[in-house]
Amino acid sequence: ATVKLEYSTNAFSDELQTVVITASTDADPIPLDNSGTYAWTIPDAISSNIKVRVTNNADTTVKDISDGTFKITGSFTLTSPNGAETWTVGASQNITWARVGSIANAKLEYSTNGGTSYLNTIVASTAAGGLSYAWTIPDAIGSQLKVKISDVSDASVYDESNANFNIIGGFTVTSPNGGEVWVVNESRSLTWTTAGTVANVKLEYSTDSGSTYPNTIIASTPNTGSYSWTVPDSITTSARIKVSDASNANAFDTSNSNFKIRGSLTLTAPNGAEAWPIATSQNVTWTRVGSIASVKLEYSTNAFADELQTALIIASTPADPLPADNAGTYAWTIPDAPSANVKVRVSDVSDSTVYDLSNAVFSIKGSLTITAPNGGQTWIVGATNNITWTKLGNISNVELRYSTDAGITYPIGNIIIASTPAAA
Repeated sequence: ATVKLEYSTNAFSDELQTVVITASTDADPIPLDNSGTYAWTIPDAISSNIKVRVTNNADTTVKDISDGTFKITGSFTLTSPNGAETWTVGASQNITWARVGSIANAKLEYSTNGGTSYLNTIVASTAAGGLSYAWTIPDAIGSQLKVKISDVSDASVYDESNANFNIIGGFTVTSPNGGEVWVVNESRSLTWTTAGTVANVKLEYSTDSGSTYPNTIIASTPNTGSYSWTVPDSITTSARIKVSDASNANAFDTSNSNFKIRGSLTLTAPNGAEAWPIATSQNVTWTRVGSIASVKLEYSTNAFADELQTALIIASTPADPLPADNAGTYAWTIPDAPSANVKVRVSDVSDSTVYDLSNAVFSIKGSLTITAPNGGQTWIVGATNNITWTKLGNISNVELRYSTDAGITYPIGNIIIASTPAAA
C-alpha cells in the first residue's frame, strides 16, 4: 500500500548516514498500473556515490536499491563576464557567479577562441561561496574571450560566458595631459604608456575639450610611447590629445584636461638703440606665428617696469596686413614723450599672454632748430644779439655753446649759458 523512500551518499554502506526522502507515499498512486513515482527535490548532498532505496512500509524485508550509484551535483551560473563586456589589460574586474549546492571550491579559466578550448587558468581554486573573484586582466587582447567556472572536485560541473567578451589594450596619455601651453610650429613630444601588446597607435587632437576628435595627427605609428608633433596652427585654449589602438578604436585614452595652443609674436622694430624723433612717423614691425588676427601696440618710457605708466599706441590693428607673409607693420607718429628708456610691446588682442617686447631700450627724443644766427650774419663784439630757436617736444632747458671752427667743435670753454629755459 505505501512505501518509504531513502537515499545514501555512500551507497548504503553505512546505515547511520541514510537519509529519509519520505517516510510514506502511495506505492501505486495510479491504481492498477503497479508503478509508483515521487517528485523529489534534490537535496544539497553533493556526491558521486548516491543510491536510493524503496521499502514496503508493511514489510521492511521487501525493498529495492538503485542498481548502480548516481551523482548529485551542484551548479554554477556565471554572471560576469557573460558576453559583450569590454575589459582593459591591467584593470581589475570582478568575475561573478551564482552557486547552487555546497560546492566548496571553484576553478576559473579563460578562453581566447570563443570557448573552443580553455588553456588559461585564472585561479586553480578559490572559495566557491565567495561568488566573486577579482581578476587582473591579462595581456590577451582579442574579441573571442570567454570565462569558465567549474567545481574543483568535479570538472563536469561548470558554466561559461554565454557569449564572447573583449579584452583591449589600455593607454594613459602623459603629455600633454592638461595645463600645458604649446606654441604653433614648435616640435613637442606626445607621450603615453600602454598596458598590453599593441603594435600601432592612432593619434588625434581636439579643439573642443574632447567633445570631438576630427583632427588626425597620424593614422598609424609604431607604439613606442612617444611621437614628435609639430604643433599645428589651431589656436585654442581647449585642446586635448587622444591615443588609440590603430586596430581597435575602443581602446584609447585622452588628455585629462585641456591644454593650450597659442601663436607667437616677435617685435622686430623698434628693437633697441633706435632714436626716434618726436612727431615723426616710424614703422613698428613684427612677425607672427599662427593665425593671430589682430594685435595691440603699447609703449613704455620705463621699459615696462611699471604697467601703470604703459601707454597705448593702438588697441587693435591687423596682425598680418599683407595676408600670408606673417609680418605686420604700423606707422606710429612718435608722441611727445622724450625718454632714453623706451620699449614697445606687441600683443595678441585675443590673448594678452601672447606678446613680445623690444629686446632693448630705444630713445624718443625732441628736436631743436636754430633760427638765428643761421648763417651769413655779422655780429659785432660787445653787441647784444638774440639767439633764437624752435623746439619740438617737451624740452625744458637748453645749453648754448658756440664754435669758432665752422661747427667742427663746440668746446666747453665756449659755453654761452649752461642752462636756459627752452621755451624762452
